Amino acid sequence: MPKFRYVAKDLAGKTVTGEIMAGGQTDVVNKLQMQNMIPMSITEISMQKSGGGFQAINDKITLLTTKVSLSDKVFFTNQMVTFLNAGVTLTKSIKNIADSQKNVVVKAVLNQLYDDINAGSDFSQALAKHPKIFDQMYVNIVKAGEASGNLDKALKSLAGYMEKSAQLQSAVKSAMMYPKFVIIFTIVIVFVILWKIIPVFETLFSSAGGSLPGPTQLLVDASEVLEKHFFLILVAIIGIYFGIKYAFKFKKVRDYWDNFTISVPIFGELVRQIIVSRISSVLALLLGSGTSMLESIEISSKVANNSVYEASLKKAAVDVSNGVELSVSFKKTNRFDDVFIQLLETGEETGKIDDLMKKISEYYDAEVQMKVKGFSSLMEPLLIVFMGVIVGSIVVAIYLPIFTMGSTLH
Repeated sequence: MPKFRYVAKDLAGKTVTGEIMAGGQTDVVNKLQMQNMIPMSITEISMQKSGGGFQAINDKITLLTTKVSLSDKVFFTNQMVTFLNAGVTLTKSIKNIADSQKNVVVKAVLNQLYDDINAGSDFSQALAKHPKIFDQMYVNIVKAGEASGNLDKALKSLAGYMEKSAQLQSAVKSAMMYPKFVIIFTIVIVFVILWKIIPVFETLFSSAGGSLPGPTQLLVDASEVLEKHFFLILVAIIGIYFGIKYAFKFKKVRDYWDNFTISVPIFGELVRQIIVSRISSVLALLLGSGTSMLESIEISSKVANNSVYEASLKKAAVDVSNGVELSVSFKKTNRFDDVFIQLLETGEETGKIDDLMKKISEYYDAEVQMKVKGFSSLMEPLLIVFMGVIVGSIVVAIYLPIFTMGSTLH
């Protein structure tokens, strides 16, 4: 039976730590509740620890290959809010979350945060040492929360923003799952037909003699190329994949792709709305936390994840620094539609730009959700037709010589 380390609160609200033998985390929760304690974190203690050089190498490989997802950051932020609201100290909160972490990278980072804060660093300063996990926006909002004495509220607003971002990402990914499945499934079917079925029919056609119709001959030729040069084709596909990944390291390629994604018909409008929603959410969050306008625009330009919008926002920041109104500077970029500009003008008139930015974000979120649903509804029948046309054409090409032989006999 494994051993678990727990952190819990008793009826008096006192933090209690200890170790317990149990069949699993659910069993630990039940046992603690029977003792009138509320579990805060539960960590399984490894009963066997293997040492040596191999373990050290394995640990390093794990750290390099393990990624920190958005959901990991959301979980950490929500846990911090829970602990801080419960009256747990900052360092103790971080330590509790680190002890319960299964993601080795997050665990290592949290342990480093714990050590840095104990050494005298502010929470925001400790976070800033890990820019790949905690970006400039995250650090700035935490810094503002520390300055105002409302760190729990700052973290709660961050968690809300990241949860909304995660939901939007999930909606887009879900919409793309079906097209990916259909395309991959179609490629697999075509591959199997060319590799296994066409050679069988080729033997039959050869024994019958005569020349093959054009579409059938094309299939036979493709099957022969696949059979003779399979590994060469495989290497070429892998080479193209890594070649594309390498090409995106160059700024010109990234700039071209970013411009293409926002300009392509239908899909481009969806991408633009996602970017604008992200920018307005971040601006609302930063301005609401007390971050200066120029710094908020600078940070939101990086969060856009699109070089075209990043350059536009940087130009807008220059205009704002020269005394131009925010709505005018944004309008000059020609990257924001009339709805955005009108709502921004209203925010300037009322002096509540952060509130209006939040409303803008909510508006575009609703638009994106609606377009994603519409996109999914449109793509499903189109992809079924696409798969039917591809497979149907191959089947017709296979049986075309048989139809031809039948008409010749008649």
